[in-house]
Amino acid sequence: MRKRDNRRMTTLQIREVTPDDARICGRIMFDAFEALATRHHFPIEAGTPEFADFQIKAMLATDGIYGLVAERDGHIVGSALQDERGKVVGIGPVAVDPAAPDAGAGRALMNALLQRSEERDVAGIRLVQTAYNYRSFSLYAKLGFAVRELLTVFQGTPGGSAIPGAVVRPATPDDIAACDEICRQVHGHDRHGELQFWVNVGTARVVERGGRITGYATGFGYTCHAVGKADDDVIALLAAAEEFTGLGFLVPSRNKRLMAWCFDAGLKIVQQSTLMTIGLYNEPQGAWLPSVGY
Repeated sequence: MRKRDNRRMTTLQIREVTPDDARICGRIMFDAFEALATRHHFPIEAGTPEFADFQIKAMLATDGIYGLVAERDGHIVGSALQDERGKVVGIGPVAVDPAAPDAGAGRALMNALLQRSEERDVAGIRLVQTAYNYRSFSLYAKLGFAVRELLTVFQGTPGGSAIPGAVVRPATPDDIAACDEICRQVHGHDRHGELQFWVNVGTARVVERGGRITGYATGFGYTCHAVGKADDDVIALLAAAEEFTGLGFLVPSRNKRLMAWCFDAGLKIVQQSTLMTIGLYNEPQGAWLPSVGY
């Protein structure tokens, strides 16, 4: 991975985030997403100020999540978090206070995260960018991120046609090794740390066909991902969902089968996003749903 310019304005300081920063970071996150969504007439990705506060606090309390804040004159004007629980790093959320003077805080935060990943020699870096946010898209493209997939966010009432012979059940710690292997088959790497976290939380599900695990989901919503050997495995998981949390769930738009199932199930498109990467990326060899992390 090539060296990156990490210069900053003299009045802008980048430092590691602390738990004491959570409240202000949550407020900035909501304000930033609200300003953007309102301007473009889309739903607010952060939902409510309370949810933004909860999300930041939960992420900062999770082992393997690293964060930075940008300060100007002693005041936090932006923050950026990244998931370092695997050999592929997922960046987000990145938020800059819309009320603060625009002086490169977002770029400085991203440069610092990329520099850290370079020093840690990670295999790859990924993020999911909101498609209508042309400003962030331009920044990420300038920083070397490549576009990999157009993603469609769906929301609605779970249901739709099930897959005959597919059994969906809660995932247990004993299932993790089999799920990791499926993820490696599809993506070329696993997401062990994330999967283990969601299994412990209790939201993860596996699908079995013929008595063998053929796919898993860490949950059903914006912060969750799923992997299956075939489209039917992911469809079986979606059909068994009790609800789709947050803004909805993300579907690779090139997957005609998954897209058709969502439409047939009466689900509605909320918005579209872009999966962008640096470093390791293998064209997926199976079915998958990304999280907002990657």
